[in-house]
Amino acid sequence: MTRRELLALAATSVVAAASGFAAWHGFGRAAQRRPELSFRDLDGRTRSLAEWDGKLLLLNFWATWCAPCVKEIPLLVEAQQEFGPRGLQLVGIAMDQREPVAAFAQRLRINYPLLVGEADVVAAMDALGDELGAFPFSVLVAPDGRILSRHSGDLSREEIRELLSKHLPG
Repeated sequence: MTRRELLALAATSVVAAASGFAAWHGFGRAAQRRPELSFRDLDGRTRSLAEWDGKLLLLNFWATWCAPCVKEIPLLVEAQQEFGPRGLQLVGIAMDQREPVAAFAQRLRINYPLLVGEADVVAAMDALGDELGAFPFSVLVAPDGRILSRHSGDLSREEIRELLSKHLPG
């Protein structure tokens, strides 16, 4: 085999492998369903994400010590207020203790359920397809439990509106 043929074969193999990975990665993620996950709320009760089946669910993983998370929360409060009547349920899942989360909830007037945890929050983020392991991390779940979208980092007002408008009735 000539050097030119060898390079052509190698290039073809790389393109085929990349295409196969992209197809597998995309199709596998698109078909993924929300796993069964439970966390404690601020009152100490165990809450399952299945409670919100039938609604468009925006899960937002955050922490009180995360500056981008704190910056994003007022936009999420606005989104819940605006889109809640159209079928949105936002749920904040904090990797933190109940006390600091409750203080933040009061100070920032958070109008959606907050759940708390520690190692279980990291495990849930991983199960939902988090690839960076950083906060904030948001997952949009269809009313039937299919994962529609994932977003690492804080969302802007425009990104939130665009994302939710695509999946909610007018």
